[in-house]
Amino acid sequence: MKILLISCGDVATEAGLRFAALGHEVTGWRRNSSKLPAPLHGQDVDLQGDEPWPRIDPETRIAALTPVPASRDVPGYERAYLQVAGKLVGALKEQAPQLERIIYVSSSAVSGGDHGDWVDESTPSEPNRETSVVLARTEQALLDSGLPVTVLRASGIYGPGRNHLITQVRNGTARLPFGSHWTNRIHRDDLARAIVHVAELGDLAEQLYLVTDNEPAQLEDIFTFLAGELDLPIPPAATEPAARRAADRRIDNSKLLSTGFTLAFPGYREGYRSVLAGESSRHP
Repeated sequence: MKILLISCGDVATEAGLRFAALGHEVTGWRRNSSKLPAPLHGQDVDLQGDEPWPRIDPETRIAALTPVPASRDVPGYERAYLQVAGKLVGALKEQAPQLERIIYVSSSAVSGGDHGDWVDESTPSEPNRETSVVLARTEQALLDSGLPVTVLRASGIYGPGRNHLITQVRNGTARLPFGSHWTNRIHRDDLARAIVHVAELGDLAEQLYLVTDNEPAQLEDIFTFLAGELDLPIPPAATEPAARRAADRRIDNSKLLSTGFTLAFPGYREGYRSVLAGESSRHP
C-alpha cells in the first residue's frame, strides 16, 4: 500500500518505519523532510503556511494525521489540528480515490472522567481545557467528513527523549502528589504499532479507540519506581494540591486489545526500564 504521513514527527516516523518494514511505500510530509530516515520518502510541506500542498498520490490507501502544534495555545492548536484536518479532507476527497482510512492521533484529554473513574470509548467526551476542545472539534470534523476515519485517543506519550518524569526525579523537583492522581500512558513505540495495526484492520476498524497501556498507575507509584531504578531517594510529598490539576481517571484499553493488538510495553515498569536502558531513540 501507499501510505501518507501528515505532520511526520517522532510518532509518525516510527510508524512509517514499521509500515516500510512490512513492504509498504511511505511518504512523510513535514517542514524539513531531510530529517526523515530511509526508506521513507519525504516531501517538504509547511502544512500551516500559505503555499499549496503537493498533490497526493492517487494510489494512497492510508493517511495518518499526527499533528504537533507550533504553540500551546488555542490559535496554535486550531492551526495545527482543525485547519489542517479540514484542508486534508478536501485534498483527500479530490486526489485520493483509493483511500481506505484516515487515522487521526488525538488525545485522551478529550475524554471525560475523574475521581478515579474508569473511562472507555462509550464515556462522553468532556474536554477540560480550551486546547482539548479544539482536539474534540477536530475529531468531529473528521468523523463528519464522510471519509473512513479512525480516531486514536492516545494517553500520555512517553518513550525515548520524553523524559519529563525521569528528569523531575533526577533533579529533585518531583513531588509525590497531594491526594489521588491516577495517570495513564502509552510508549511511543506502542502508539506507532497501534497506527499500523489499525491500518491493517481494513473495514473492521471502528471510529474510535483509546490507546493506552494495561496499567493505569498512581503518579506516586511511578515516581517511587523511577527513584528506585535511578538509585535516588523517593521524592518528598507535596503539601498542597497542584495548581494545575490533571484529570484523575483510569483508561480502559480493552476495545483496542479485542482487535488482536498487543503491547510491547504493557505497563510503565517495562516501558521506563527500556527508556533508561536507551534501547531506542527519538526521531528528529
